[in-house]
Amino acid sequence: MLTIGLAVLLASPSPAFAQTCQVAGTITGLGTQKATYYYTRMGQSHTDTLRIVNDKVAQAVNYGDDGMATIEFRIGEQGGSAGVSLWAEPGTVRLQGTKQHLDRIEVTGTPENNLLTEYNRTVRWQEVPPTKSEAAYYYTRQGQRTRQFIQAHAAARTSAYLLYDQTMAQPEHPVADYEKLLQGLKPAVRQSWYGQQAAKRITVLRNQPTVGKPVADFSMADTMGVKHSLATYRGKYVLLDFWGHWCGPCIRAMPKVNALHQQYPDKLAVIGIAMEGPNSAPLWKKAIRQYQIVGLQLSELQAEEGPVISGYNINAFPTYMLLDPKGALVLRTTNVDDITKKLVSLGSL
Repeated sequence: MLTIGLAVLLASPSPAFAQTCQVAGTITGLGTQKATYYYTRMGQSHTDTLRIVNDKVAQAVNYGDDGMATIEFRIGEQGGSAGVSLWAEPGTVRLQGTKQHLDRIEVTGTPENNLLTEYNRTVRWQEVPPTKSEAAYYYTRQGQRTRQFIQAHAAARTSAYLLYDQTMAQPEHPVADYEKLLQGLKPAVRQSWYGQQAAKRITVLRNQPTVGKPVADFSMADTMGVKHSLATYRGKYVLLDFWGHWCGPCIRAMPKVNALHQQYPDKLAVIGIAMEGPNSAPLWKKAIRQYQIVGLQLSELQAEEGPVISGYNINAFPTYMLLDPKGALVLRTTNVDDITKKLVSLGSL
């Protein structure tokens, strides 16, 4: 399963700052190399080069639209990398860490960075799940602590940043809690870019498909540009398969999806919905041919901005949704085997 997470969501309609910010510090073991500094200005993505000499960096960097940026460091000779997020603020932003723990670089020196590092120290870096069974426990506990941290720091943009991250990482958490946290933020924080993104995500979570309720209808084009409406498939079960030509787990699961199409030819409609960008249509069509993918194949060709991909809250691939003959959601999962078991439990459908 591939997940779309917070990563570097750095775009904002707000005016860009006509200032620079000083980044300085020591990351033991990095030696001399070039790192990449990612930010956005006027909604456009930009990169600058940070020069690290003998483990040290001291350089002015540009502000992003909302102040958030990411520094990406190279690891080894195989093209690996690791990144650290920071707020570009007036003053000197200080980095401290080691090459062995690039995921735990402390960023301090300015108010929002001090707070973000406080969060990392007290919440994010506290638990390392030793086993898979305990991972879910820590995942839930970390979410609870994050929400408490947000509530305790209502005047910080970092809280809006963390709230957006929570809505992405734990979409199953009660939406009412997220709404309460958002309303608890100071007005200026709610109006910040991450505050606005959190509000959009909460709206998506509030309106996303819910088990037992009909999903929103849509009309989408196939590989030939012909549009198809989901409503036309009322009267039979429908399997929506959200995938992409770039998604290895999606491709590996296709034989099982094809098997379901063959097993229930008259009672189950399989509809593939590919998350593809405007320039990846040829690769999408090639994947369909190469892997002999069956069923109706559709795509908005708007990447993650497509109304269905975003409105259905699809941020993990593959994602499968099984709909009943009335168009209501029966099951949502990232494992096609769950769909197989559910269909078996339904008997003759």
